[in-house]
Amino acid sequence: MDKQKKELVLSSSSKNRKLILEKIGVPFEVFTPDICEFPLEKEGPIHMTKRLSFEKGLLAKKKFKKKFIISADTAVFSRKKIINKTRDIAQDTLNLKILSGRRHKVYTGITFFTNSGKYYQYVCKSIVKFKLLDDKDIENYINTNEWKDCAGSYSIQGFAESFVELLSGSYSNVVGLPMHKIYNLLKSNKLI
Repeated sequence: MDKQKKELVLSSSSKNRKLILEKIGVPFEVFTPDICEFPLEKEGPIHMTKRLSFEKGLLAKKKFKKKFIISADTAVFSRKKIINKTRDIAQDTLNLKILSGRRHKVYTGITFFTNSGKYYQYVCKSIVKFKLLDDKDIENYINTNEWKDCAGSYSIQGFAESFVELLSGSYSNVVGLPMHKIYNLLKSNKLI
């Protein structure tokens, strides 16, 4: 790509999303949105990820009116509940016990604003199954600190990948940004 002008903004505080977008090779800048990322009462993961990705994107669009904006939000859903991000060891331990030996769904909601202000939304879903985790597995993982501020209380691209018995769908979706969907969005809007 010969134009190095940054027409694209990633509205996210996630370093993993930044790394995924860098792999595609399109120049972009990062905007860190300041929003509350907890679900509303009785809100499901699909609605929550769409709502939060829209809120993040809208904040960036207000600042970067003539640019393309990508924003995303990821949620892990198991046993009819959203497993929130945490920085609390006790909550993380509980979350990992909930995921132990079970399948869970990972949803990433994407909002894409064009440079003219139109927007598109998508939700990608992957299914992950963890092996049965014993107390030592959980303790070892907590000691890595990789779980902090991660949807589902784990980061698949680190030590937690050793827990994965099955993954159906996009791996990069579980990391936080489905690369195939983003690539197609950028290509169809002539950003790559």
